[in-house]
Amino acid sequence: MQIVAKDIARTFGSTRALSGVSITLDPGKVHALVGENGAGKSTLLKILAGAEQPDTGSMTLAGEPYAPRSLAEATRRGVRLVFQEITINPSLSVAENIFAGQLARFRRGGLLSQSALRREAQALLDTLSADISVSQPLARLDLGQWKCIEVARALSTGPRAVLFDESTAFLNHREVDRLLAAMQALKAQGLVVAFVSHHLAEIGAVADRLTILKDGRKVGDFEAGELDRDGIQSRMVGRDLSKGLFPPRASRVAGEPVIRFDAVACDGLLPSSLSVRAGEILGIAGLKGAGGERILEVAAGAVQPRAGTLDLGGAPMRARLPADAWNRGVAYVPGERNTEGLIVDASVLDNLVMARPPRRGPFFDRQGARDLANALIRRLLIKTSSEKARTGSLSGGNLQKVVLGKCLATDPRVLLLNNPTRGVDVGARAEIYRSLREAAEAGLAILLASEDLNELIGLSDRIVVMRERRVAAVIDDPAGTTEDIIIRHMT
Repeated sequence: MQIVAKDIARTFGSTRALSGVSITLDPGKVHALVGENGAGKSTLLKILAGAEQPDTGSMTLAGEPYAPRSLAEATRRGVRLVFQEITINPSLSVAENIFAGQLARFRRGGLLSQSALRREAQALLDTLSADISVSQPLARLDLGQWKCIEVARALSTGPRAVLFDESTAFLNHREVDRLLAAMQALKAQGLVVAFVSHHLAEIGAVADRLTILKDGRKVGDFEAGELDRDGIQSRMVGRDLSKGLFPPRASRVAGEPVIRFDAVACDGLLPSSLSVRAGEILGIAGLKGAGGERILEVAAGAVQPRAGTLDLGGAPMRARLPADAWNRGVAYVPGERNTEGLIVDASVLDNLVMARPPRRGPFFDRQGARDLANALIRRLLIKTSSEKARTGSLSGGNLQKVVLGKCLATDPRVLLLNNPTRGVDVGARAEIYRSLREAAEAGLAILLASEDLNELIGLSDRIVVMRERRVAAVIDDPAGTTEDIIIRHMT
């Protein structure tokens, strides 16, 4: 079964999301959609899956006209979409999640046949080689396994095509491997498989073909191996990134410690010690639950230590609330930008200045706020029509730049970063890395927790590796290490 889309166009208000895009998806092939945030990748995938409808253009499915008006209609035609967001219901069992909305199939005399339900659910999981048992509690499974359950759910309706919309965005490297293996299993079954990803390593691992989009238009279709990493990146962003994503590290020695943990412990963190110096980017590597995120939360005042001491600038830091940490010069970029870092319905200006609103005497300084917001927009290369634009109208990379700008607007002493480029395209990522290195060179102490090991190696001056809720290793020369070495320390 082949899916063919021709001259697809889609507009949202004044924004042209897609303009005359054509694509062909073949069975038994993995097709990657690549481009910057706002390039139109997800919109195209959602149109193919019935979640959005095109303004113009046409589609065929196995040679027959195809114009689904909903996800349900696309499902009936054999096309399923796996979303970026986790859609697992933790109050249900593994089997019940797989057949959610279809449990009536397993009713026998008015009662749910658990044996039949579990048997068919296990059979679907086994086709993915997911190593998941329907008897396992969901709480004991990682996010990659949850994603595999969502793939099994998609397979439960007997689809001929499965489409993945940035489904690896919130997964760590192990979880990503599970999902990529599931894609390969679907390919082996002869299904159409297409996915959106910002990570070129994922594309190189599984894609047979790729389509590159930029600003809503198709740049081109390419076979696997036809372009190298630099060739893909330059076509995505429209400029040369062959010199690499990461700015050079500072040659000077970092300054005195700005923030220091001495045997700090709390729920989720065993006694751990580390320090971050002025002008230094200290990376934190580790699996989910290993303690890295807890270190950020303690420094941010969101979690209270029950043992050890935390010093800021040589003086004890006792932040009972996040506001206390902000007032002491500790700014935090959280892992979930839309719900924790931004008010998406507020303007770009309001978000940029909310942490420290400019004042003239006791009054809000409107002109000062405009000047500050526009200075940050220029500094961080935030793509927005104006500082008055609704923040939620921005692409993912620009949303993350607004969160970063909000933090930098406070002129902090310490910047805490929780996966700052998650779901961000390569062009915006390079700009964020540049801004962070410039801030460090100006004397800012940066504590960076990331599940992207390549990011940690390329950006950090030192790396602390967490395992089982404590510091397991310190890597003083990230440039001389590899992802495999870090993984060995993590596991």
